Amino acid sequence: MSEQTTAIERPLSPHLQVYRLPYNALMSISGRMVGIGLALSLIVLLGWFIAVVWNPEFFEQSMVFLKAPWVKYFMMLWAFAVFFYIGNGVRHVLWSMGIGVNEKAGIRSGNLVLILSALLTFLLWQISCGCWSGSNHYEAAPMTSEVESQQDWEQVNPQWPEPPEQSQLQPVDGVEIIDPVYLQDIEVIEGVE
Repeated sequence: MSEQTTAIERPLSPHLQVYRLPYNALMSISGRMVGIGLALSLIVLLGWFIAVVWNPEFFEQSMVFLKAPWVKYFMMLWAFAVFFYIGNGVRHVLWSMGIGVNEKAGIRSGNLVLILSALLTFLLWQISCGCWSGSNHYEAAPMTSEVESQQDWEQVNPQWPEPPEQSQLQPVDGVEIIDPVYLQDIEVIEGVE
């Protein structure tokens, strides 16, 4: 046999199309990509804060946008990314100290980071939406300026049968009353300073 017939066509160097990255390399690369995504999302969040400060009407428009169901799923994904990034960072710090540097320990710690990220995301989601207490914090009650009728008031504030009149709102000891909704809960004791 000649040399020409036995030669096999092989790439000159490993390429991503023919080379399978190890698990630890995939976790490390994905951690860095998630970090870049989180940095970009924080820039967008900062831009939103600045826009709200300079244009208060934009706040109400954005709150309507943020009530969309897909935005809640995006927030859940963002929370997972934060937990994943933190876990991956702890993993790299442990590697820098010489802990868990071999391949099997790296795979175990990578799986642990994924599982803890998912569990912490689920826990945060359950706490923030109030699913365990039976309430839903996403549907906030309208502000008192949005209440237009007695029926609206009773739906928003069932514990108070009627809104307080403006004439009932008196400053107590020189302190102005900021929120008239809670006026009925305040007991004024005469002669106590």
